[in-house]
Amino acid sequence: MSTFIYKRWDGTQQPFSLKRKDIVDNFMDNIMKGMSPGMAMAQMMWQGFPLAGMNFRVMSLDKMVEELQKQMLDLFSRYSLDRAFDKPMEDLKNLLAEEAQTRMEAGAQSPPSYEELPPGLAEKLRFLDDFEFMNEDSQDTFDYWRRRRQDILDLYEFYSEYYRNFTGDQYLDFDQAVELMRQFQSIEELQQQILSGQLSRIDPEKLREMLGDNAAHSFNILLQIPEVLSEEGVVDFSKRRFELTPRGMRTLGEMAFGKIYHQAKKDRQGGHLGNAPETGEIEPDSSRPYRFGDRFDLDITRTILNAVTQSGVRKGAVQLSPEDFYVREREQLIASTTVVLLDLSWSMSREGRFEAAKKVALALDYYIRTRFPKDRIHVVGFSTEARELKGNELALAEWDAVNPFTNLQGALRLAMRFIKKSGNRNNRVLVITDGQPTAYYEGEYLHVEMPPYIFGLSRNACRATLAEVRKVTAQGMNLEIFMLDDSPVLVEFTHQIVRINGGRSVLCIPDELGRLVMFEEIKRRGGRI
Repeated sequence: MSTFIYKRWDGTQQPFSLKRKDIVDNFMDNIMKGMSPGMAMAQMMWQGFPLAGMNFRVMSLDKMVEELQKQMLDLFSRYSLDRAFDKPMEDLKNLLAEEAQTRMEAGAQSPPSYEELPPGLAEKLRFLDDFEFMNEDSQDTFDYWRRRRQDILDLYEFYSEYYRNFTGDQYLDFDQAVELMRQFQSIEELQQQILSGQLSRIDPEKLREMLGDNAAHSFNILLQIPEVLSEEGVVDFSKRRFELTPRGMRTLGEMAFGKIYHQAKKDRQGGHLGNAPETGEIEPDSSRPYRFGDRFDLDITRTILNAVTQSGVRKGAVQLSPEDFYVREREQLIASTTVVLLDLSWSMSREGRFEAAKKVALALDYYIRTRFPKDRIHVVGFSTEARELKGNELALAEWDAVNPFTNLQGALRLAMRFIKKSGNRNNRVLVITDGQPTAYYEGEYLHVEMPPYIFGLSRNACRATLAEVRKVTAQGMNLEIFMLDDSPVLVEFTHQIVRINGGRSVLCIPDELGRLVMFEEIKRRGGRI
């Protein structure tokens, strides 16, 4: 019999396999914010992340550098190097005085005086290298400092670079100053190793001595990030640039879906209600008690089970009554095309807008592809131009700093192309944006146009976009606009689109976007939260 004892984690125990999920989750969170795999991993290492359920946050490299800097500043404010060389200089003066006394008593030539020696402690020692001392104590003292010549040189170099920074009132003698120098150099070396990314050269025990157990344990976890991501199959490190694997893309979509729904439950798969004339299909588990007037499409299994439960079996036969009948519901199930128009323009980088919008696009893509495989979903990213975002392109999408304009007209054209290709009249086009059009096509030529003044409208771009709305509306497109900015001119512009298309517009903040879009999607498909 096995016995397990559970107690609160204090940061010293091995955090078992849960940390692997935390590493993957935090990595995927960064991808959803629009980071590349390499940047997402670097962000984790430099910003740290929490370990769920452990009351422990992995200490970041940035925090380690900050703590090391604090230690340096503490040394600067506490100590002074003004008296660091007093001891060797005093010893040198004394040994020369003692040597002079010995030579005078022996009638020998006097040694050079301290004042006659070259300036600088190291230079004075070098000058006396070939001098033959008659006084044994003077010789021993000189030999001691000659053996410490490298310490003197190192401390001189350290002193010349940092002495102005040491402003404390605790004066250090030579040995204390050398010890301080070594401590400072160790701090500086570790700091530079972290800043330069030379993590494999860092001595974990030295890091533990300087920053404590929390930092050492955190550092061990940080070093495991690439290995964990690779072993979990979400990142491919074999190529020049890190790339998400197909499994990584599925994980990303599942996380986006889960973050919005949490533990949302579903009761349909593969089909949903629609209003187009198509051949009916029977959905599983959709039978219900018979009501007068229903089409008599009997669910035999549930009917017999209900009869046996209610009346039992008599003489080997089951007695049926109208109350036992269950009939199947036959619904008109059709294929549907959903197109998400995701604004990639520069303004989406503010206030968490892009992260919220991308999360919704990923969640919708995952939800529809896994729950409704007969349906079609496309994600169109639009900035100065529009383009489809598929697979890795959607997973690694980021707001466009190079082409920062907003071409909704181009996005609508591309969406209409997908709808026509699918042949589905049941379509839903969701526009997630925070700004007015500032790019448009006139014939084959692309134009960009900034508003003439702040909070104004780019009139030509808006006119061309509304013309496109009329065109796609006539072709059967159903638009829903989720506006992430409450500027009056933008709100009025979206109202103009709705008046033309007959769809709906929703003004929302980023934190509400997922709930508004995805809850409506589940409800529309007959699911429950």
